[in-house]
Amino acid sequence: MIRNYFKVAFRALNRNRTFTLVNILGLVIGISFSCMLYIYVSNELSYDTFHSKSDRTYRIITNDLRDPNNSRQYGLTTPPMGKALLDDFPEVEDMVRLYQYMGQVVFEVNGEKFQERNWFTTDSNFFDVFDFEFVAGDKSKALLNPYSLVITESTKVKYFGNENAIGKVLQIDGEPVTITGVIKDHPDNSHLQFEFLFSSIRNDDEWTTYLNSWDRFGAYTYIVLNPNASIDDLRTKMPAMLQKKLGSYANLFSTDFQSIEDIYLHSGDIEAGTESSHGQMSYIYIFSSMGIFLLIIACINYINLSTSKALARSKEVGVRKVVGAHKIQLVFQFLTESFLVTFISMFLAIGAMDLLFPYFNQITGKSFDITLSTLQFYGLPLLVITLIIGLVSGSYPAFYMAKLRPVSSLKGKGQGDGSAMRLRRGLVVFQFALTIVMIFSTIVIGRQLNFIQNKDIGFDDERLVVIDINNGNVRRNFQTMKDEYAKVPGVQRVAVSSRVPGEWKRRAEAYVKSPESSAAGIDSVRTYFMGFDEDMLSTYELSLKSGRFFPSNSLVDSTTVLLNESAVQALNLTDPVGASLQLENDGEKFNMTVIGVLKDFNFQSLHEKVAPIVIGSWNNPVQSIDYFSLKLQGDVQRAIQGATEVHNRFDEFSPIEYHFLDQQLNMFYEAEQRAGMIFRMGGALSIFVACLGLFGLATYNIERRTKELGIRKVLGASSANLFVLLSSAFTKQVAIAFIIASPVAYYVMNEWLKGFEYKITLDVWIFLASGMVAFFIALATVSYRSIKAAHGNPLDALKQD
Repeated sequence: MIRNYFKVAFRALNRNRTFTLVNILGLVIGISFSCMLYIYVSNELSYDTFHSKSDRTYRIITNDLRDPNNSRQYGLTTPPMGKALLDDFPEVEDMVRLYQYMGQVVFEVNGEKFQERNWFTTDSNFFDVFDFEFVAGDKSKALLNPYSLVITESTKVKYFGNENAIGKVLQIDGEPVTITGVIKDHPDNSHLQFEFLFSSIRNDDEWTTYLNSWDRFGAYTYIVLNPNASIDDLRTKMPAMLQKKLGSYANLFSTDFQSIEDIYLHSGDIEAGTESSHGQMSYIYIFSSMGIFLLIIACINYINLSTSKALARSKEVGVRKVVGAHKIQLVFQFLTESFLVTFISMFLAIGAMDLLFPYFNQITGKSFDITLSTLQFYGLPLLVITLIIGLVSGSYPAFYMAKLRPVSSLKGKGQGDGSAMRLRRGLVVFQFALTIVMIFSTIVIGRQLNFIQNKDIGFDDERLVVIDINNGNVRRNFQTMKDEYAKVPGVQRVAVSSRVPGEWKRRAEAYVKSPESSAAGIDSVRTYFMGFDEDMLSTYELSLKSGRFFPSNSLVDSTTVLLNESAVQALNLTDPVGASLQLENDGEKFNMTVIGVLKDFNFQSLHEKVAPIVIGSWNNPVQSIDYFSLKLQGDVQRAIQGATEVHNRFDEFSPIEYHFLDQQLNMFYEAEQRAGMIFRMGGALSIFVACLGLFGLATYNIERRTKELGIRKVLGASSANLFVLLSSAFTKQVAIAFIIASPVAYYVMNEWLKGFEYKITLDVWIFLASGMVAFFIALATVSYRSIKAAHGNPLDALKQD
């Protein structure tokens, strides 16, 4: 019986090749793209779940409450907090701390100097909390001794090739450091991405003092709960512990706990975290919806085309019923056809994914591919999805055709065709509504990205190269080096600063008071702090609103500062130039005088409102200079080569490290750029799949009305009249789809735009453009068949049975 089902199914599919190919092509596109999105979403949701204790491991978060109008969350804690929790609370089973090196670390291997990022110092029990696999060394002893180092496998190959790295010695600042372990490269779905892990055990009194300092924040602290403990119970105990340890400062801070499984996707508002990058839950919802939408569109194609062919197959159904076929047997027959189409599509989709993954990886920054392990891991979900598609797509056509009466079927008539027609029209409307939502979203994302790239951010970021200062001697003698940079051909201007826009190191903060802010009841204002020399104004083309900028480096007063407009407003200053401020940083207080006001510039991404900024001189007491900024003209590569030569003359210890500022700023929007490309791909595929179905329906509709068209033409209807007649039904459905899709599209994109402080408005023309695109695509799809039918010979049509 089953063999007969498959034999008949193959014959039916072969007899209707056009419809079969349309269905298979639509399902291949739907399954392949949806599965790629499923794999991407699964990877995003799986971050840090590979650790055996991930369900009870938490990162401690610090809430800074010093500015009640601008509270912030940090991934940092004081160094002794973790140990205090371990000692005082039975709920805590273990704890580990990490300390990150800012910037590059210079080290020597066999007398040759190198520099690398991604260095962390940690406690000796790090590998008891986090499950990173060792390929060499003993994880229980790897970090027990002072100056011991664990590296990743790729780092080992980079510096030692195929040699055994255990016992090899690196020199860091003249200190010998011994490699005691090599771990496998951490998975992509780990929020911790380090290359070097250094033991925190040191014979150093200053370091010991730091580890016991409750007034300094510099440790990333993780705790592991006991299996039966509750994190909520621990939360309730934290205020009392902070009061005990911090005293009067306890009211300025609070703590919270974040599961490590949540760090990657739920850390957008947490500053100074350990994650090298983070995802967004909004994109998980969007991409999941997109994959489901595309599958629905492909399934609708199958349902519409199958039910539209019901009349053509009604005689077949009638004959089967006359010779004794039961309704359930007919249902199984038509479901067999559905499953056959979906399984053929599934296997073709696997091949399509193998071809598309390299391009998809470029967009997402991942490294997915089709391997045996991939199929083993995702094979069952893929099989389940295929079965669901086959069942959903085939059920209605199967039950619809199985219920046809034998007599009506043998006469070539089907009952209930009106309800089937209404269903088909409703599904086409739904299909195009989803397509219009995706078209609208693609336009909005593209316009927002274009807005970001072209918005005036308050300074000129083009042809600006930022060079890191990684050497104390260079900092002390920066003026000489700056003068040499200025002599390089192609270097137009040179400036020095402690921080730059698009900052990739930790930003300095200061809490500021003024007599005016105190009178207004504002205790202190949280600001960012930056140190500039006198050439930053011209190099970055910043705008001075009032007052003056810093004089030459030799004459500058270290107690003078400038404010941006946001800081003036936050401090409630009506006459800022000449105002006195009290500035607090890391427990130290400084009295400063305002000499000028800069117009606001976007120091951070456009996701955030311009924050208050205090700008000190290059020799300010808060933060030392850390960058040279070079404004280039002419031959950029020649200028970079010249700057490298200058750097190497003055800093023989640290290789040059530079960034093009515009490229650094664009990194703020990588997630949006990727989303835009995925939307463009998904939108194009949705349109194509919807058009496939529309073409199939148009073909069936014209075949069904061939005699009618012949009679109309004989009675005087023009080709234009027939074209309008055949096309109007589909264009009306697109118009209804537009009305349904518009509020949905508005809601989805309005929610997405809430993530930006500076954004476009959802103008009416965007809605109209989305509708017009869908309208003309639908019209173009049915036009070929409609025009061909309208110009056909009416006698040929009237001769048909």
